[in-house]
Parts: sequence; structure tokens; C-alpha cells
Amino acid sequence: MGSQEVARGAGRGGQREGRLWIAAAAWVALIYSTLYFVRVPIEFLRERNLLRLTVAAAFLLAAATVLFLLLRRKPGWRSVVVLGVFAVAYLGVFLSMERAEEKLHFIEYGVLGGVVYAAFLERRARCEARPVSARWGRWWPAPAAVVLTSLLGWGDEGIQAVLPNRVYELRDVGLNVAAALLAVTAMSVWRWTERCKH
Repeated sequence: MGSQEVARGAGRGGQREGRLWIAAAAWVALIYSTLYFVRVPIEFLRERNLLRLTVAAAFLLAAATVLFLLLRRKPGWRSVVVLGVFAVAYLGVFLSMERAEEKLHFIEYGVLGGVVYAAFLERRARCEARPVSARWGRWWPAPAAVVLTSLLGWGDEGIQAVLPNRVYELRDVGLNVAAALLAVTAMSVWRWTERCKH
């Protein structure tokens, strides 16, 4: 492979990484911008006994989307096993929580953790193609994604601390961390099983 082809590949990787960071920033902006107003629809749904159903539907939609995207890649049997194990883990989380709105953390910060992890993977791939940037190449994408997503989740609670209709809850910080950790771990193990397929 010539140096021009390497440069073109690195350029495409840079564009993919840029799109992923934009998606992550847009998702964070959506979460942060709704912090003040989200209590209104939550209370509206709770008063009509629709909150649990709505949260369950959101989980099912997220699960169906992930399943569709992953199965399009024709996974091997190891990947299917991993998918089943993490589906059970998510189901366990969903069923173990009393408050319906707490379950939304696993969608909000699970999605964010996944996108951030994918962005860090793109960065590492680009750095491996261009040794000049080896400093970034030494980053471990999974821990970096969990730490960054957790900090953004903590920022979410920090904003709530100053809003008149919200409160800072350390439990919610923990839920954001757990959501990032579960999503990134699932993606890392899936990625490992997919590499074993070849």
C-alpha cells in the first residue's frame, strides 16, 4: 500500500471520527437542553400510568435498533452468544429498577458511551496508520470512552444541581457510569468476538 493510499484511508477515518464526535456532541446537547423541561412529560405520563409503558417502549426500540444494526453484519456464533448475554444483562437492569425514569439513563448514557467508544476506535485506527500521532494511538478506547461519558454524565447532574425543578443525585451519577460501562463493555466484547471470526 502506497503512502497516498494510507493518507486517503486516514482521511476517511478522520471524517468518520469527526462525524462520530459531532453525533456525540449533538446527543449531549439534546440531553442537557431537555433537563429543565423533561419533568413535564414525565409527570404527564406518570399521572396517566403510561410512564412505565413509554420507558419499556423506548428500551424495546433501542434494543431493536441495535439488533438490526448488528445482525446486518452477519455475526458468528460467538457474537450471537455475546448478544444474548448482554441482552439478559440489560433485561436484568431494566427489571431490577423501581423508578421508571432511572431506566432512561441506560439509553441516554449507553448510546453516548457507544458513540464515544466508536470515535476513540476511529482515532486509534488513524494513529496506527500514521505513527507520527502515536501519542493518541496509545489511548485505550474502552476506558477512555467510559471515563469521558461518565464525566459528561456527572456534568448532567451538575446542571441539575442549579436548576430550580431538579436535584443533584449521586445515585444518578452512578447510573450514568453504569450505563456507559455496560454499553462499552458490550461493544468491546462484541468487537473481540467478531475479530475471532476471521
